[in-house]
Amino acid sequence: MATPKCSIIICTHNEENSIGKVIVSIPDSIKKQSEIIVVDSSTDMTPKIAKALGAKVIRSKPGKGRQLRLGASKSKGEILVFLDGDGEHPPEYIPKLLKKLNNSDMVIGCREMSNLRISKKDDFNTKMKLIVLKLLSYPIKSIVDIDKFIKVNDSLSGFRAIRRKDWERFSLKSNGYEIEMEINMHAYEMGFKVGEVIIPTVKSNSKSEFLKNPHNLIEIIKMVRNYEKKRRR
Repeated sequence: MATPKCSIIICTHNEENSIGKVIVSIPDSIKKQSEIIVVDSSTDMTPKIAKALGAKVIRSKPGKGRQLRLGASKSKGEILVFLDGDGEHPPEYIPKLLKKLNNSDMVIGCREMSNLRISKKDDFNTKMKLIVLKLLSYPIKSIVDIDKFIKVNDSLSGFRAIRRKDWERFSLKSNGYEIEMEINMHAYEMGFKVGEVIIPTVKSNSKSEFLKNPHNLIEIIKMVRNYEKKRRR
């Protein structure tokens, strides 16, 4: 393949039940002009499934931020598309993100937070993930203004598109799930025009990373508070 137009970077950790569907759901029109990179820290069959479906697999230590930065550094496309491997970011919406990018510096695929509903039919993990999303959307905002930097519905969504030249302007250091907040801060500082594409809330059975490691929430709060302190100096 000649230099791809897009690099689709998927971060995974034990997503053997979902990574196959994620990869095959990428529209053919997008696949033809893209490379698919799976940055993986799994102990299950995730990397083998991804490789069998044509993805380039890069092994990594765990950590969303670490994986994003590594995947971007190994990619070749002029546009970077990031999404998670658990199936919550519908790849069918990649064309909409790319179209929106024509008039934006960065585009985020956002769930409509006000419409999140918890059903009695949902399993425990799904219920807890939706509760965490609501916590991020409401009570956490009373502690720190997570939407101060990016005015979109779902500012911590990891489903994003950005041009390489703009990504390379960032000086990212986060290794964990606070990476999205760090990106938002850089975009805010640089005056980026940020677009959003509303995506459906796709429920998955994987456990929320914020539940597995509450430290992620603490790091986001600390990051915003530290930023605010620096701004007041």
